[in-house]
Amino acid sequence: MKEQLSLEDRISLSKYRSEIAINRLKAARVLLKEGFYNDAISKAYFAIHAISRAVLILHDIRAFTHEGVKTMLSKELIKEAKILPRDFAKKYSQLKALREDADYEDFISYTKEDAEEAIEIADRFIQKGLEIIEEIVKRQ
Repeated sequence: MKEQLSLEDRISLSKYRSEIAINRLKAARVLLKEGFYNDAISKAYFAIHAISRAVLILHDIRAFTHEGVKTMLSKELIKEAKILPRDFAKKYSQLKALREDADYEDFISYTKEDAEEAIEIADRFIQKGLEIIEEIVKRQ
């Protein structure tokens, strides 16, 4: 059974998760600059995972796995609430697959361009997520 969180608690948790997302994106950029392309992709994915969880919690939606976050993001915030662009579901899945290959597959070496694209996706995701969070917080 999930513990009920007050709106104030959900806002605080959302802000905390947003900071994590921003920091992970910064780390991805450092890794890109240093030539660690697989790791940059991995951090870019974890940045969108964190911002997704930040937006979900404001809607009192909790997911406990990576697949759960992806599913709830797509179902609740893209298809039903329509607060995120439709291509975000595809981009999330794309980056999740790249991250899994980067972290777990042998002999995978992504390029600088691959890492730059992943970071670009994450940056767009985070900017949109932060806009949504700010809008929700202002309404409260």
